Amino acid sequence: MASEKRGVQHIKTMAGLVDGRRTRTSAGALLELSMLEMEKRRLVLEMQRAERRCAEIRERVAEIDKKGLRLQRFVEKLNGEAQAPQVLTVASSLPIHSAPADKLKRRRLSY
Repeated sequence: MASEKRGVQHIKTMAGLVDGRRTRTSAGALLELSMLEMEKRRLVLEMQRAERRCAEIRERVAEIDKKGLRLQRFVEKLNGEAQAPQVLTVASSLPIHSAPADKLKRRRLSY
């Protein structure tokens, strides 16, 4: 019999126990309302972080697509020059090089 995989959400703690008597008083209801608001705020912040991360991933995928297109054009240009050196190709809006020279990372050794 295979055991069911369980995660952190399945851990039972004292905080998970709900005392029915607590909400019967105004102080208990306010305490429970406060806990719900704190949980809601935490979940909203988590959603915002996830949306930011998704946007970063979308940007990176777009960068990868652009670079792949430039590299593909570079390979096609080299193949075209090898087959027909007299044919001139028309320049397009995307540059053939992979990165601007001013954005290249340089390493400097210091001892």
